[in-house]
Amino acid sequence: MRSAADGLGSSVGLRFWRRTFEEVQDLFAEGHGEEGGPDDPLPVKTYRGLPRFVLPEPARRIGDARWSFEAFHGAHRQDAPALGVLDGRALSALLYWTYGVGRIELGPHAVWPYHRMVASARCFHPVELYLWLAHPADDLPAGCYHYHPAHHSLTLLREGGVPDAVRTGSGVHAQAGLLVTSVWFRKTAFRYRDYAYRLGAQEAGMTAGNALLTGAALGLRARVHHRFDDTVVNRALGLDGREETAFAVIDLAPGEAAAPPPVGSPQQPLPPGGFADLHPVHLQTNRTPDSTWSGLTALDLAARLAGPGAPVDPDDFHLPVGASAPDGVRGLAGPEPGAGGVDLAGALRARDSGGRMFLPAARPVAFERLASALRYALEPVSSDHTGAPCRPLVDAYVLVLGADGVSPGLHRLDATTGPPTLLRLPPRDWRAVVGMLCDRTPAVNAAKADAVVFLTAHRLAGERWFGARGYRVLHQEAGIVAQRISVLAAAAGLSARITNGYHDGMVRDLIGLDAAHVPVFTLIMGRRRPTAQYEPQLTW
Repeated sequence: MRSAADGLGSSVGLRFWRRTFEEVQDLFAEGHGEEGGPDDPLPVKTYRGLPRFVLPEPARRIGDARWSFEAFHGAHRQDAPALGVLDGRALSALLYWTYGVGRIELGPHAVWPYHRMVASARCFHPVELYLWLAHPADDLPAGCYHYHPAHHSLTLLREGGVPDAVRTGSGVHAQAGLLVTSVWFRKTAFRYRDYAYRLGAQEAGMTAGNALLTGAALGLRARVHHRFDDTVVNRALGLDGREETAFAVIDLAPGEAAAPPPVGSPQQPLPPGGFADLHPVHLQTNRTPDSTWSGLTALDLAARLAGPGAPVDPDDFHLPVGASAPDGVRGLAGPEPGAGGVDLAGALRARDSGGRMFLPAARPVAFERLASALRYALEPVSSDHTGAPCRPLVDAYVLVLGADGVSPGLHRLDATTGPPTLLRLPPRDWRAVVGMLCDRTPAVNAAKADAVVFLTAHRLAGERWFGARGYRVLHQEAGIVAQRISVLAAAAGLSARITNGYHDGMVRDLIGLDAAHVPVFTLIMGRRRPTAQYEPQLTW
């Protein structure tokens, strides 16, 4: 009888899974790059010699944080926002609240000063955000732009509406336009080498998740596309596909738009011979040869596709909830503020990782706070996996440590039928895992946390459906869920620290998973104590 571990080293993708999980200590033993000197990559990609458009001041309030969730939208449909025109002010809010600079840490100990709307390892922020406008927006012509978060501006790379080749190669309609997330590997790989691929894929997922939250709050319809023609999209954006490559294409449509036209309908025909190649110049300060992270490059090249694929069966990615009755069931649905009661902008301002040294405040926390942070985590996502929105391709487990009325223990987050619930798993000794988290990530006192969330992915299903692309697709799926939890936790007064500092085998044993299932995200949740860090929020 073959075990689930059989074949885990049989392909480029599965070997990389092993290298960045089971064998991660060997990977780190190969060494790290140095940071903090003049050779660091710039924190923001900056083009030279191209037209730049400064965006208007972003709105300070943009709408409810829950509009992208089907359950909430269905219950408040009459109040749902619907944006008719994607104008300059809407673009400003969309880009800023998706990936803008939200606060700056000041003082002599501010090693990583620039904080954006999503968490990032050491604030390197390897993701770059591109916008392709299908139509003019105020003084912005239709065309492809790069977003510069530090200056809150757009750099025009290519003028003209979304070409048919991009529509067809991505499976998008682009009624209003597209957002494209890319990963510029050097920004993280100069320090983390091959491990940077995992960090970039996680952040690309969180950025896509934040775009879904922000777009829905503004009244846009958005859909994430993981499978697209890499050559077409990279060439259209002027990316070399090696130093930097597109990770996700997000299709945007006004909330009031009619049914989309067929993909590939004529709008912006290509000139004879296809795209004119772009060779935009941007500043580079790091000269480390990319051969230093050759394993990362090999995986990414093996993950290339020629276009969208067949619909996915989401059930292949999930463990069954189980035929045996759980030890207890705790519902997460309950009284919550009505439409407009959870402002997304306020939650994004409040979102943080607990500070450099995260010592959660005294517990227990009210269970209602924990419930509000988790109840929408596994809501369906509009993506190219299926025709209709489907639940994320990950499972979630919650180790409750300090919540009123709930004894400590491990739960599974279940949103398969009916309102979301926490299913209490049979008693297991979780103390060794908490101790391991404290040892592996000493900057976080996990033992004082209110809860620890583990997001797990079925890597063999990812390989079957996506090939080598499964590594980044599943990390992005988990990133969407992690961003939802982080933002709604902030709205409930909790910090959520994302950490990769854990022994995946111990977590797998605690949950009861076989080798095919991997814990790809860990979020440590609790209330942040006051610290000496001075992090003023940016105001406009």
